[in-house]
Amino acid sequence: MPLRLPSTIALQCLEASERLGSFTRAAKALNLTQGAISRQVIGLEQRLGAQLLERRRESLVATPAGQAYLAEVRPLLLRLERATTDIALHQGRGGRLQLSAPSSFCNYWLAPRLSGFVNAHPHITLDLSTYLGPVDFTASRIDAAIMVVGAPVPGLHAIPVLDLTVRPYASPGLAARWSGDDFATVLRQAPPELTLIHNSSLPGAWALWLRQAAGADEVLPELHAGPSYDLLSMSLHAAIAGIGVALLPAFMVRAALDAGQLVALSAIESATGRSYQLCYPEHSAGLPALAQFSEWLLEVRNGVGLANTGL
Repeated sequence: MPLRLPSTIALQCLEASERLGSFTRAAKALNLTQGAISRQVIGLEQRLGAQLLERRRESLVATPAGQAYLAEVRPLLLRLERATTDIALHQGRGGRLQLSAPSSFCNYWLAPRLSGFVNAHPHITLDLSTYLGPVDFTASRIDAAIMVVGAPVPGLHAIPVLDLTVRPYASPGLAARWSGDDFATVLRQAPPELTLIHNSSLPGAWALWLRQAAGADEVLPELHAGPSYDLLSMSLHAAIAGIGVALLPAFMVRAALDAGQLVALSAIESATGRSYQLCYPEHSAGLPALAQFSEWLLEVRNGVGLANTGL
């Protein structure tokens, strides 16, 4: 005889109790009584024949069985909540897409082009968020994420959007110090006044640029000197401020170049071996809003071209 599936109320009570750490807080979140929450969780444990939560120092924590069960249940509850909200608000005509993207890519590439998607798909609500580090699709409401990847991510579908290539830029005042000089040669000489700006998401990018620009195999110790920033936008503004020379993608610097805030120190672009890709898990693959966004993104990519990302 097949096992009868638990009610969504029981699953919601379990998820809220574990996430909030108590039956009391779960009761407030779900607008139920503490006793009702407790009974739902205990009934679920009895049905499954496994303890899912245990009390430790006045807090509820998931047992190993509870952790494994919630890892499967939590994304299903999120999908059910979103599907219910979408059909209630949009009657199947569009929906809501939860998208995450790196801050710099979102601000300098995606946002300036986004009106095209909004105008073409008025019934789709696109929610944007930014992140640092890996995106956890199982514990969040994110449907898809534009990620900087160097290799396929196991378990995720991926659509290439933009190759990440960089070249060196500096403020006009700093660039004047090496006016007329080949910057690869300057870099190999490592003058003491040269400060290189690094980005933590692109380790070794300076050595790679020098190797591709000048065929230099050695890695100079001086290439590791200089400040390091988490975001490419931080590197951009540091370069504008004259702090040092930054390796940046072309899509980020157009406004600064037009305003005379930055100067390209070389015409040579270096491939970082990484690219921006739209990644999403299998459970998001059937979302109509994601399908529409993916189609639009491919149209924009093909219209602009991977090598020329300017507007």
